[in-house]
Formats: sequence, C-alpha cells, structure tokens
Amino acid sequence: MITVGQKTFRLDLFRSSLNGVLEIGFNVFVVLIAIRFLDASETCKSFLAAGSAIGFFIMPWTVRISATLNRPVTHFAGFLMFICAVALFCCSQVKAVNFYTVYLVIAQIALSQMPGLLIHVYSSNYEPNKRGQNISWNFICSSIVGIVFSYGFGLYLDNYKSYNLLFIGMGGVSLLSSVALFLMPSNQPAVVGIPSMLGGLSFIIKDSLFGKMLLGWMLMGLGVIMTIPLRIEYMAGEGGIGISNQEIAMVVMSYSFAGILTSRLWGKLFDRIPFVPYRISLNLFLLASILLFFTANSFYGLILGSVLAGVANGGASIAWTLWVTKLAPIGLESEYMGAHMFLTGVRGFCAPFLGYMVLNMLDFKGVAYTSSILILCSLLIFCTALKADRLSN
Repeated sequence: MITVGQKTFRLDLFRSSLNGVLEIGFNVFVVLIAIRFLDASETCKSFLAAGSAIGFFIMPWTVRISATLNRPVTHFAGFLMFICAVALFCCSQVKAVNFYTVYLVIAQIALSQMPGLLIHVYSSNYEPNKRGQNISWNFICSSIVGIVFSYGFGLYLDNYKSYNLLFIGMGGVSLLSSVALFLMPSNQPAVVGIPSMLGGLSFIIKDSLFGKMLLGWMLMGLGVIMTIPLRIEYMAGEGGIGISNQEIAMVVMSYSFAGILTSRLWGKLFDRIPFVPYRISLNLFLLASILLFFTANSFYGLILGSVLAGVANGGASIAWTLWVTKLAPIGLESEYMGAHMFLTGVRGFCAPFLGYMVLNMLDFKGVAYTSSILILCSLLIFCTALKADRLSN
C-alpha cells in the first residue's frame, strides 16, 4: 500500500519536473525576450526580474488565508497555479511590453506562493531525516527538464523570432501542475494563536535567533539576486560579451548540470550536518561564482562561473525551501516560512533595481565586487550562530 509520504513524493516530483519549464522561462527567457524582442525599459526588466519577489510580499497573509479555508492546503495551491496558467496564456497573445510585464508579474506572484504553502505538506508528510533527500530529487528532475527546455527555447527564439508558443507551453505546464496539486494529500494548516496583521512576521522579533538568521539571509540574498538579471544583460546586452541565444542556453545548461550532479549530496548533507556550516559552504561557492562570472571575458569563463553557481544552487534551493524546519517549533513551519518569504520578497524586489543602479554607477565588475561584499557580511552573521542548539540538529 502506498503511504502518504510516497504519494506526496511522486506527485510533488511530477509537479517539480514541470516547474523546471517555468523556472527556466521566468528566470532566463522572460527577461531575454524583453531585451531582444520588446526593447523593454530598465523599469520593465526590473519588474520582470522582481515578479516572484512581489509575490513573496504577500506570503504571510497567503498562509493565514489558507489556514482559515476549510480546504486542504494543496487545493488552494492548485487554484493559484490555475491563475498562473491563465496569465501565461494571456501573455502569449500580447505584443505591448506593458501588458507583457503585467501578465508575467501576475503569473509569477501566483507561482511564488508554492513554497510557503508546500512547507506544511513537507513537514507533515515527510519524515525529518528524509526531507532534504526527497526535495533534492525535486531539484534534480526540475533541472533536467530545465536543461532540455532551455536549449529548446533558445533554438525556438533564434529560428522563429517569435515567443507566442513559448508562453502557451508554459501555460499548459501550469495547468498540469495545478492538477498534480489537487491530487496531493494534505490537510489545512492550523491557525496558531490570534490572527494579526503581521502574520508570521511577529516571530522575527519574538525569536531572536530567527531574526539574526534572516538578517544573514537578507544580505546574502541582496548580493546574489542583484546579479540575476545582470547575468542575462552581461551575456546579451550592451557592455557585455554579446553571445548568441543558443550560447546563453548552453551557459544555463551548465548551471543546471552542476546542480543536478550535486543536489543529492547537498540533500544528504542537509539531513545530517548542522545548518550553519551548510549555509556557510553555500556562501563560499556563491561568492566564487559571482566573481568568476562577471570578470570572465570569454564563453568558457562564463561556463566556469555558471558551474560554480550551479553547485551552490544544488544546495541553496534545498536550504531555502527547508531551513525553517530546522528552527521553527512544530506546527509553526508555515508561519516561519511566510516571514522568511516576505523578506525574500523585500530583497528580491529591491535587488534588481540595486543591481542596475550599481551597474550604471560602476560597471559589471563593480556589481560583482558589491555583491561579494554583501555575501561576505552575511557569512560573518551566520558564523555567530554556529553554536546555536536549535540549528545543530
């Protein structure tokens, strides 16, 4: 007989595999299309890069809404994925950059609610010593699918000079993901305490260790996220290297391959070692990847920087998704995750604008050095939590 954990794992693995298409679409090709097809302004490009971050802002209240509904949390998640699908189908029919931006931001807001809702499923349905390993399979499958579609999307854009079918495909994937969520076993998260306007944000102040860790995440996230849209700009825009769409896809593929090859190792390490050394190791890989990428003057230099970023992402995605289960009291995982995602939204929204501001003031190397300083500061903060008992399990 299939257990609840096994059924959850299979359906979530299917959903995560589909999510590989959406991730590669939103993280790479949405901005690339805005640059090369729609001549988008820096404001539009920044909003496109910050779409998920806008969704993270509302995560604490999404968790509260989900808790008050008399429905399984996965049903609410499935409804949001349906909204994502509709927005993507609408985007496939527009040519004006403003409508393009609005529909894609709506789609990303809906998609960005998934981690905060599914953390309740993972903490309820998975055994504590299996969570990292189970989630690592999600990222492996997502990366494999992302590799295939990144190359296919690059060829499609180079050969057909159109983006309509790309968004129709992403919309279809969102619909299938919605179905998988409706079939996934879950209950509704409990409402803990008296609902407040702050939701789970109150725990940032109530739990000093949580607040300190979030400060480290904030600085690290600002440093990393500010470089994400600029990676595409460096490869495709003015002042960068100017490689082809197909070569950009190959750089992205190298990033995905590195994540695939290391995700299982990172997953096992997450289940077996204290969290802070795990997080510090990821910071060091991120630091090296950013310095190498933005000082590279050749295609192969970009590949090397991308590989190191992929190695870091193999563990960073697991850490971001599950770290609150190491720290939060039982039953409060979704509340803590909501606060974590809200602050992810703050840095995710501000970072792209910060990145373009630094680029305009300095250059791509200046962006890399600024990012590195922020990551180093976060590393020092994480070091102060090395002896925290709650993070040693």
